[in-house]
Amino acid sequence: MENNAKPSASEQLKSAKATAAEKLEAFKTEANQHLNTAATQLDELRDQLVAKAQEVGKDIDIEGLKAQATQHFEAAKSATAETLTNLQAQAETTFAAASAKADELSDVAEDKFDDMKAEAAVQLEAAQVKLDELKAEAALQIEAAKEKAKGIWNQLFGE
Repeated sequence: MENNAKPSASEQLKSAKATAAEKLEAFKTEANQHLNTAATQLDELRDQLVAKAQEVGKDIDIEGLKAQATQHFEAAKSATAETLTNLQAQAETTFAAASAKADELSDVAEDKFDDMKAEAAVQLEAAQVKLDELKAEAALQIEAAKEKAKGIWNQLFGE
């Protein structure tokens, strides 16, 4: 039974770490999807802006506006990508720290379990010694009772 508790805790730790890793990967995937969606939307907005500018008038420097819009949208996409990268790095750092702490706690739990197992062994050994003493005492009491019964038998029925 004592061996079942230790693997169970280890399995729970592994399961928790696996779940956290899956959530981290899901976060990264979802963040990349949002980044790609945002980039696509920014490109569409730029194209719409250029189209609107072309509709408004031919005397406007369309190429200049297009270049300027592209520059602004590229800066926005770059900033978004950088923010996403920072968030992913923070998530990975947090996951690594949590994983390390979980491993540390697992080691402490294993050490504590080993200490408790050693204490239980000492207690079990002491109980075994006490049981042996009680058995010896009981054997003496049984012998004494048999001798007494034998004495009473001989008194009653004489031999």
